[in-house]
Amino acid sequence: MSLNTTSHLPQRLTALVVSVLVALAAGTPYLYGVFSPQLIQRVGLTISDSATISLATNLGSGLGGLPAGLVIDHYGPHISIMIGSTGIFLGYLALHIIYQRAIASLPLICMSMALVGFGSITCFFATLKAAQANFPKHRGTAGAFPVSAFGLAATIFSVIAATFFSGNSGGLLLFLSLCCGTIAFVGSFFIHVYLDQQDPGDEEQQVQAISVPQVSSGFSDEESPLVSRSNSSYSLAALDESGTKLLNGKTLFSDSFRGTKPLLGGKGASVSSSTLDSDSTLRSIPELPKSETLLNTKNNLQTGLAPGASKRVPIIQISQPQIESRPTRPLDVIRDRLTDRVFLTHFLAVSLSSGICQMYIYSVGFIATAQYYYDPEHGQTQLFARAVAAITGGAPISGGAAALQAVQVSVISLASFSGRLIAGFLSDYIHKKFHISRLWIVAATSVALAVGQFINIHNVNNPHLVSIASALIGGCYGLAFGTYPAVIADQFGTKTFSTSWGLICVGPLTVLFSLNKFFGYLYDSNSDPATGICYKGNECYKGAFEISFSLCFLLLVVVLILISIDKKKR
Repeated sequence: MSLNTTSHLPQRLTALVVSVLVALAAGTPYLYGVFSPQLIQRVGLTISDSATISLATNLGSGLGGLPAGLVIDHYGPHISIMIGSTGIFLGYLALHIIYQRAIASLPLICMSMALVGFGSITCFFATLKAAQANFPKHRGTAGAFPVSAFGLAATIFSVIAATFFSGNSGGLLLFLSLCCGTIAFVGSFFIHVYLDQQDPGDEEQQVQAISVPQVSSGFSDEESPLVSRSNSSYSLAALDESGTKLLNGKTLFSDSFRGTKPLLGGKGASVSSSTLDSDSTLRSIPELPKSETLLNTKNNLQTGLAPGASKRVPIIQISQPQIESRPTRPLDVIRDRLTDRVFLTHFLAVSLSSGICQMYIYSVGFIATAQYYYDPEHGQTQLFARAVAAITGGAPISGGAAALQAVQVSVISLASFSGRLIAGFLSDYIHKKFHISRLWIVAATSVALAVGQFINIHNVNNPHLVSIASALIGGCYGLAFGTYPAVIADQFGTKTFSTSWGLICVGPLTVLFSLNKFFGYLYDSNSDPATGICYKGNECYKGAFEISFSLCFLLLVVVLILISIDKKKR
């Protein structure tokens, strides 16, 4: 049974286009760097509290991603996106109320951001599942569109924020609630999985390989070798001159085999899993006339002699192939993944890459503030402000540090968008054209990511280097997350993809929380108690990036191990 790639093509294309819009509306958690400094200042919290808030967002998208994946796999994208849109609407609405009334409640803010994170990741996972399931032969390319839109969201909404909501974070939060919630809700009615046929990679039983030994005697033109599957072994028998079946007492063939070529030659052959269909195992065996009588006498099978046959025909026993059983029930899937060493290694790789990148993404607002207010001798602030104006085209800077924050968020978002888009096409290209692992892209990004950390360690007060670091880290984040969904789909199939990917996304929480908390501790300890502002430039956060720099090399080692495992399987 082969995939019908033209089935429901208009509906699948419509779903893909709408998925881009929904993913765009779902990507706003990365906008946190734009309004977080203003929110923290208004309600009177500390930078360490901001790290807790960013963790809450990732708890919603990380821990919430697992139940979201279960919902998506069970109920489909439509219902899941409706649930996610509700979370986005209510989360941002609550933040708007908190900001307007200056409610200094850290738990309430965390709950609101967690709700936003859960709603966003539910919508995003649903669009990703629909894209990859509707275009299984082009998973990387199809998945690149919603993945890229998810990364581009921060740029688009940061431009909107700077243009229409400058100095009005409360209005921005209300806009996000109404706009993003509505787009996701309406889009849910257009996103479904339309393919009639199941992806061959998702079959619960897959024949890995069957090796047929050499046959000492050849078959005549009238004799066609046959293979049958039993509980204990595969049996290969030959037909006598009258075309009689000798297949362990069972008729194996159906109309779907008519007109196909024989599976085995006279001298023996090997049958790979790519030759065998996952539903019927014996796709390429010719059907014999249905009028023939099945001979299943034990003696005949033992001796290889069919009644009425003019000669003996050989019977060949084929060793039992390895059958891989894939669980489909949610708890079974989770248990299977958590006991799979390869999955756990992928889990570690995503934890490191995502945790390192997200630490920068959620902290960039404070990095920009520290860079803007760098003033060890109380004479550098205006000089730096003019430099910021230069890199933004010489236009007047409105809001000073807030403008620099918006610039960095836009750079990160554009770089992430580009990385995600490129990764989809590039991973498909190298995987199909050169038959090499998609993970080489992740290995390369780990090196570039280390360069970004190095810049943050040594950049005291240079706006150009801040933008370069944002571009590098944002691009690496996009490349890694544009590549990895296809890696997981290839490895574990699309049928339970959302559950597997939701489980994977739990991993970054520990790395992110540890790095962010340490970042906040350093930032608070170096800030002026009177103003709450750190004037020391990179000294405000340098230690956090020294740790993340070291973790980049650990990430490289983990990815190389995965590439080695993948190479052995090939």
